[in-house]
Amino acid sequence: MGRFGSLPALLVQPFPGRRTVCLSVRILHGAGHDGEAMAGATHLVEHLMLRRCGARQRLELAQLVDRLGGGVDAWTGAESMGLTVETTVDALDEAVGLLEDAVLDPTFAPEDVDLERRVARAELELARSDPEDRVEELLLEAAWGRHPLARPIIGDVTSLGRLTPDVLRRHHAALIRPGGLLVTVAGDVDAGELGSRLSRLPLGRPPSHEEIAPMRWIGGRLSENIGSSDQVHARLGFPAPGSGSPEIAALAVLNRILGVGASSRLFQRLREDEGLAYDVFSALVLRRPGGLLEVGWACGKGAFAQARRLVMEELERLSATLVADEVEIAVQALSRGLVMDAEEPSVRVSLEADELLDRGRRFDLTAVLEEVRRVTLGDVRRLARRVIDLGVAATALCGPDGIEERVA
Repeated sequence: MGRFGSLPALLVQPFPGRRTVCLSVRILHGAGHDGEAMAGATHLVEHLMLRRCGARQRLELAQLVDRLGGGVDAWTGAESMGLTVETTVDALDEAVGLLEDAVLDPTFAPEDVDLERRVARAELELARSDPEDRVEELLLEAAWGRHPLARPIIGDVTSLGRLTPDVLRRHHAALIRPGGLLVTVAGDVDAGELGSRLSRLPLGRPPSHEEIAPMRWIGGRLSENIGSSDQVHARLGFPAPGSGSPEIAALAVLNRILGVGASSRLFQRLREDEGLAYDVFSALVLRRPGGLLEVGWACGKGAFAQARRLVMEELERLSATLVADEVEIAVQALSRGLVMDAEEPSVRVSLEADELLDRGRRFDLTAVLEEVRRVTLGDVRRLARRVIDLGVAATALCGPDGIEERVA
């Protein structure tokens, strides 16, 4: 069975002698699988998983989380949701019990649902009033329209109002199915023994994603005035390969060269040379059906026009002016980052899950490092020419009244 456990949906990476252990369950249903009428349901279920579960009341559950060291986290993404417990190996039984109770038996008491719905509405209001959060939402809508994978994870006020305890209970029951879960574990544990401990979870089938509609690039322009803000928050997006693409390594190198790290082009030009922006970056938004290369910056209203001009200059000249040293620095940065991540149990569980779900294979550090190190200057140039096309860019802007709406 190698690094796999005794069950098809259990993946164990041994760390002999390591006292830290991390357990993570990935439920292969995310916010993007919720229909429009159910928008926010998966996120609300995630909130309820750690409110009360099994026979544990709220305070008892909070005390257990603290005893484990506080490394307990639930999250919702566009394509999956999950729960991660990080603790020490001597607390493995308690960690497994918490994981199983939270996944299988969250409480949908009316008072809990009402409270978490209020929390979700507060999250929604915060995101709407925060220009950094809001511009990210606008960028995804400008890029992919109303595709489910571009919608806000929280849902909206109308859909949240429909999520009664009975609706959420049925939704949760549909999530917990054979083939819908993947458990990854990193630590000094025995795979066979762990499989027996996790016997309550439906792990008898290999994990498989739910189908979702193909993504179509819109390349629109959206803006929103936030009168109380002194800063302009701008985003550009370019269509990129999806999370399972064989071009991911080259895309990661391109992203680092463009706007990740102290030597990246955007940081050097806007922050170090001109002092126009404290926050300037590039990032990847990856979905299985497609991806997005994002460029973002924030600056004062008076500096926006000049900052925008410099960003456009860097994007337009990137593919023609790339040099081998930039590629080598990015490759070294990615390689060393991978080595450090692979040795950290809390990160390793995500690496294992992502590699299996996106690429259908076990995570092999040597193989992944070799893929990164094979990326050449020619690979990055070709990808940059294809991806960075200002004619199809999606753009989003949040800022004070009177700011020019055009980003690109």
